[in-house]
Amino acid sequence: MEKEKLSSREAALIAQARREAEAQKSGNPPPAAAAEEKPKASPAERLAQLMAEERAETARRKKKMRRYGLIGSAAILAAFALWLLRVFSRRR
Repeated sequence: MEKEKLSSREAALIAQARREAEAQKSGNPPPAAAAEEKPKASPAERLAQLMAEERAETARRKKKMRRYGLIGSAAILAAFALWLLRVFSRRR
């Protein structure tokens, strides 16, 4: 993928994955991981967590799109109704 098409969050995740992969190749733990005491999650657990976060973000986006879609439709319908009232009130 091109870097232009990545969101800032996706780019940060890719950069973090690259740092972790490089640290595993060299055998040195990353500096942030050395300070942490909790055990790392397995790749499957990390993937499941990322997928859950993406599903939640997608649900938020869909809810927002539905809300703005309803507001936009209502605004168009109201404008059409006002135009009809204006047109028919002039004929009388």
